[in-house]
Amino acid sequence: MSRYKNRATHFLRFGEYSDDIPFNQADDVFGTVIYLKVPDSEQIIESSQEITRIIRQALNVKVRELISRDPEKAREVSEVLEDSETIDEFMEKFKTVVVAYVLSTMDGKGVDTVIDLKSSALDLMEATETLFLKSVPYLDEVQSIGRLLDNMRFSVESLKVKVNSLVV
Repeated sequence: MSRYKNRATHFLRFGEYSDDIPFNQADDVFGTVIYLKVPDSEQIIESSQEITRIIRQALNVKVRELISRDPEKAREVSEVLEDSETIDEFMEKFKTVVVAYVLSTMDGKGVDTVIDLKSSALDLMEATETLFLKSVPYLDEVQSIGRLLDNMRFSVESLKVKVNSLVV
């Protein structure tokens, strides 16, 4: 997460997210600070990544199965697979806002990123849930993904509750 420091600094200065800013290349202790400061963010990220990975893998298999039997259905599955790329955008924004939140609390400049942190977590969760719901008709097994979604919801709710009480 320390890679997001440049993007987070831009977010704090200008109040807007930009994915045009290159990542930090230095691997420092900042990632540990972020994890200690906002531990629920790590669980949210891991849950979303795992859900997305499982769904993408299952949909890729389904497309290969359907391509010769039912090209129209294969196209539908491919569209859902393409929609999964929006998760990556929400993930990048969430990571950037988490880092911006930590920077703002460390700097003590009074930039309020609490609302941005909560809303970006909710946006990521909603995008992940939407992907899951679109994928359900094409998935053979949904129970494990459902459990991961429940864990993600719990982490988002936990983050929303804890974020106001987090102190440097």
